[in-house]
Amino acid sequence: MVAYGGDEVNALVLDVGSTMTRAGYAGEDTPRVMFPTSVGYLEENPDVVMAEEDTEPQPSLSKRKYYIGDNKINKFKSNMEVKNPMHDGMVEDWEAMEHIWDAALNDMLRIDPENHPLLCTEPAWNTKEKREKTMELAFEKFRFPAFYLAQDAVMTAFSVGRATALVLDSGGGVTSAVPVYDGFVLKRGILHQTVAGDTLADQIKRQLKKDLDYTITPHYKIAKKNPVPSDQQPDVQLRDLQGITESFNDYQTTRVVNEYKETVCEVSDTTFDEEILGSRSKKSFEFPDGFNHAFGLERYKVPETLFQPHIHDEITTAQEEEERTEEAGVEPKNKLLGVHDMVFNSINHCDIDLRPLLFNNIVVTGGNTLFPGFNERLNYELPLKAPGSKIKIHAAGNATERKSSSWLGGSILASLGTFHQLWVSRKEYEEFGASIVHRKC
Repeated sequence: MVAYGGDEVNALVLDVGSTMTRAGYAGEDTPRVMFPTSVGYLEENPDVVMAEEDTEPQPSLSKRKYYIGDNKINKFKSNMEVKNPMHDGMVEDWEAMEHIWDAALNDMLRIDPENHPLLCTEPAWNTKEKREKTMELAFEKFRFPAFYLAQDAVMTAFSVGRATALVLDSGGGVTSAVPVYDGFVLKRGILHQTVAGDTLADQIKRQLKKDLDYTITPHYKIAKKNPVPSDQQPDVQLRDLQGITESFNDYQTTRVVNEYKETVCEVSDTTFDEEILGSRSKKSFEFPDGFNHAFGLERYKVPETLFQPHIHDEITTAQEEEERTEEAGVEPKNKLLGVHDMVFNSINHCDIDLRPLLFNNIVVTGGNTLFPGFNERLNYELPLKAPGSKIKIHAAGNATERKSSSWLGGSILASLGTFHQLWVSRKEYEEFGASIVHRKC
């Protein structure tokens, strides 16, 4: 395996997140390719009917044609469905995941997997079965000569030069707080929940409908538009399209919402106060169909969900249900917490001697942490939770680094000369099987 530690063969790093997939060569400071994790697909043979009702459906009968990458997934195709193969940070649809790997390695990087070792990232709460399945995919399907599965929180800590840190990661599908000590995840401190970017996008859609009676029209539907005054309903001519699927329309609408979110939304840097925030300057935003509005208090309300998940009615209802379960003497599975509570609780689940070290090394990463005011708010809330603790927050200033921190950590790790002894080789895999992943990674 020494050959892989040298410069002759570059290791590959693959990081599949809830929203974006990143791939590239170890030792480089940015991924070579970044594309949406969501995939488009068309059923190529949808008319096949089962012979017997009680037999299991045969996926091979109805073959899917996949469309992966920004250009392919955003181009309208009649009856194309869009699906995200990830749920709660973990892989749910392995067929789609196989196509994502294939597109990243063969179509975008254009490399032969048999000539490069691969480092792949995983969430800290990944299951044993899914870890083994990932290793099987690497060795059986893509025939990599060597493989390593690294936890994304550890990679994020490495990306900012730390072996010990509390990693707060808030992306599209999951928000998590994971304590890392000396390069190892402390299992009992792991907290994760699905109040993340997708939740905020849904709230924005509801907010626009409720407050402004406006429904977003995505780019692909618009044939022609005329400028309209502020707050006036759009004057737009739509394209005549057949076979629009709900999933494709939702995906395209969410793209517009994310643009709005990144342009307009902000986190209040102190406790949320409607009176103070309402008097701050407004920000205008024009939607693809020409509708435009100056947003004031609304632009602070949605990101506030990250700190107060129960500020919105639909989440409050879910919380009331949890409280009823709790009163009945049953511990609720997932109690929704603000990000500052997640950090505080995660650290408190760790050994008392490690807590000062973790409070002093809080690393924030993920797209949601790029909201203006996010770090300031965290700096305001945490001392109130843990008075007397020395709190220090580390965050990459560059947006690409903040979104790709786990890929970057993997790139650093896989390029180290001392790392080559950690690879799981094909020979070891053939000798011990997929279970070796638990012993070596």
